[in-house]
Amino acid sequence: MFLLFLQDDFLRFFIENIEPDNWQETATSWLITAVVVAVLAAGLVFAYKALRKSMADIAKRKIWTRGQTWLLILIGIFPIFFVLLAVWYMTRDFLNYVQFGGLVKGTLFAWFLYLILMVIGHLVSPWRRELI
Repeated sequence: MFLLFLQDDFLRFFIENIEPDNWQETATSWLITAVVVAVLAAGLVFAYKALRKSMADIAKRKIWTRGQTWLLILIGIFPIFFVLLAVWYMTRDFLNYVQFGGLVKGTLFAWFLYLILMVIGHLVSPWRRELI
């Protein structure tokens, strides 16, 4: 399945400037960056939620409402954007080849992956009732 993501057509979606010879390497690096940032953000949000639940002094505070859970998930989207923006701006290849359109597409892909990971993570955990 990972080989599907490395197809030229799929990689071309995440990059704006395909004139240089090594545009596939830059697009692959940008895609891997988006995946890593989304996975790390999902892991950190789950760790934060587990820490907050374990530090609750009474059982009533350990149970989160659906609104609290979705709010935490949505708050996790903002750090993804800021981290990807910083990486995109500090890396010359990303700035020159990925350009602004690729930044937006990579960010949307990372957000989508993050949301999928958060929903699946909640569905397979004991917290599934806090999500649905």
